[in-house]
Amino acid sequence: MTNVDSVSCDQIPYIIDELYKKSAKNVHVVPSFTKKGRQEYIFFIDVSKDNMENVAEFMALETGILGIRKIETEHYVFDFDIQKVNLSFDDNDGELLWKGCLDAKIVKNKQGIPLSARAEFEQLKSATEDIKQYGLNISIYELKEMVEQKALQEIKNFNKTE
Repeated sequence: MTNVDSVSCDQIPYIIDELYKKSAKNVHVVPSFTKKGRQEYIFFIDVSKDNMENVAEFMALETGILGIRKIETEHYVFDFDIQKVNLSFDDNDGELLWKGCLDAKIVKNKQGIPLSARAEFEQLKSATEDIKQYGLNISIYELKEMVEQKALQEIKNFNKTE
C-alpha cells in the first residue's frame, strides 16, 4: 500500500496498466484527501514477495513515493472453472440473427459445489458490440445477466417456474 499526492488522475490508468505488466495480481486506487486538503490516491497493490522490489521501484520512479507499506494478509481463494455458454437471438419469424459462445467463470467451494457464475467482461463488451451490428438493442448489462443465468441453470440443474 502507498499513498501518492503528486500525480494527476490522468496518470492513474497508465500506472495501473504498468503494475499489471509487473505481475501485480490486483490493483485498487482509492481517491482521498490528506493534510492541507491535498488530494491523494491510495494504491493497494497485490503483489508477490518476489516482485515487491520491482513494483516499489516502479512506483518510486513514476510517482516519487518515499516507500511502500507492506501489509501481509491471507487470501481465501475459491476454485473456479470456465464454462462455455451458447446464446442465440432470433427475430419474430424465428430467423437466426446472432449466435455466439461466451465464457462464464464458475466459482466453487472447497467441496466443488458451484456457488456463482460470472461472465467475462471483455467477451461481453465484444459480443455486445457485435450483437448491435445485427440491429439488436441489448445492453452489456442484459447480456451479462443472460450469460450468468444460463450458466447457473446448467450448473445448478434448476429451471425457473412461474
